[in-house]
Amino acid sequence: MIWILYISIGINLLLILAWIFYYRELKDMILQVKAIKQGNSRTPLKRVGVSKRHLQLVEEVNELVDSFNQTSKENKRMAKQSKEMIASISHDFRTPLTSMIGYIQMMDTSEMSARDLKYLTIIEERTQLISSLIDEFYLLSLLDADDYKVQEEAVNPITLIQEQVAQYYEELTAAFDDINIDLTEERIVLQTSRIDFERIIQNLIKNAFTHGTQYFHIRLEKQEERLRFVFENKILEDQKMDVTRLFDRNYQSEPARQRDSSGLGLAIAKQLSGKLNFSLNAQLQGDLLQFYLDIYLDSWKIRNF
Repeated sequence: MIWILYISIGINLLLILAWIFYYRELKDMILQVKAIKQGNSRTPLKRVGVSKRHLQLVEEVNELVDSFNQTSKENKRMAKQSKEMIASISHDFRTPLTSMIGYIQMMDTSEMSARDLKYLTIIEERTQLISSLIDEFYLLSLLDADDYKVQEEAVNPITLIQEQVAQYYEELTAAFDDINIDLTEERIVLQTSRIDFERIIQNLIKNAFTHGTQYFHIRLEKQEERLRFVFENKILEDQKMDVTRLFDRNYQSEPARQRDSSGLGLAIAKQLSGKLNFSLNAQLQGDLLQFYLDIYLDSWKIRNF
């Protein structure tokens, strides 16, 4: 009878070993599937063990992985093709539009009637607007490309902001009763792209005088780990705004949709900030809209002259 006991124990041990092996197979397959699901793996599922059911499951999953990889490659190819097409079209439109603006400005207006002069002014304004929109689309297509180049140089961010405020002073005074530019006179040298930094500031200022009212303020907050430039303005009482979508492309709050604006300016400013390793965020406190442009210690230093 003892041999029956030994056989029973042996069978139980084999069943336990089979269950452990099955569990380890299943666990390993689950880990592989999770890695594929989270995008951490594009390799086929490894065959674990010799179970026919497991092998069949692995083959089915690998077919899905292969289909996903093919779809992903095709989507990337189409997205790249689309970006290149937008960049090409935008570039092709820029030259004739620039010529049109030049011809309009060269026209002799001395003998024009007031009516003709009015329509010519409207044509020029609309042509300038279209040219500006195309420039924005072209810049976005470049920013989306992985090979966007940043040309760094030593600049004083305070000086650049002051220059942009001076450039748009007429528009700012027309939009706001109270303008306060509170920037320190300390010489700060920043190693970054002058053109891209100026574009960020331009878009923040343009957004302010296009959609703001009454009050506009720029100030510098120096902290231990960063420089923070704060741009703030009041907005209209009836203006409905989703601050979480301000940097989305083509997002426009109400009643901003009624104005000549593409809604791309803040999206461009956000992407440029990322390219320069800055941080650009926004918050709404009551009727006060605030933008925070943060420049961290590894990007700036103070020089004493």
